[in-house]
Amino acid sequence: MDKSDNTKNQLIEAVIGLLQECNDVSEITSRKITERAKINLSTINYHFASKDELINIAVNKLIGDAADAYFQDMKNNMKSPKDKLRDFLVGISDIAVDYKKYIREMIPYILLKGEFTQTIEILPLVKECFQESKNDEECKIISYQLISFMQLVFYRADEFKSFSKIDIMNKQERDRLVDIQLDLFIK
Repeated sequence: MDKSDNTKNQLIEAVIGLLQECNDVSEITSRKITERAKINLSTINYHFASKDELINIAVNKLIGDAADAYFQDMKNNMKSPKDKLRDFLVGISDIAVDYKKYIREMIPYILLKGEFTQTIEILPLVKECFQESKNDEECKIISYQLISFMQLVFYRADEFKSFSKIDIMNKQERDRLVDIQLDLFIK
């Protein structure tokens, strides 16, 4: 690992530490990050496009590590493709609720500038569900619709509850929403 990668990792780890201590992402300032990392204040903008990008990367790492542990056994189970996709969506939704204090602040960044990480992760499951009846382009669109809809629902949870009467923070209602969504796309 070169010095640049080491510095980036120091910044990411500093943000992860601050995330775990804060109640609100907006409490994390560039100064707090660089003090924690013991790095010059200008270093954030040298290595990242913005403080928001750095925080997004740290949040994704924190949630990604939790997701990796959660989904480790899913890969080897013998469930149907639709059940595997359901398990993934339910699992990622549960993780989003567990980390809701970070998610709400970061979803605008994720929707507007973030990578399609979860969309790419579910694409093989979506393709497996359709077994050649949908082409690659259609499967990508379905994957994107599944993930971006859930992101928007988490971001606008109160408005969604008011409109649909589904409380995304309630496990049973959240799982039912995943089932409704899958039934709309996958017969």
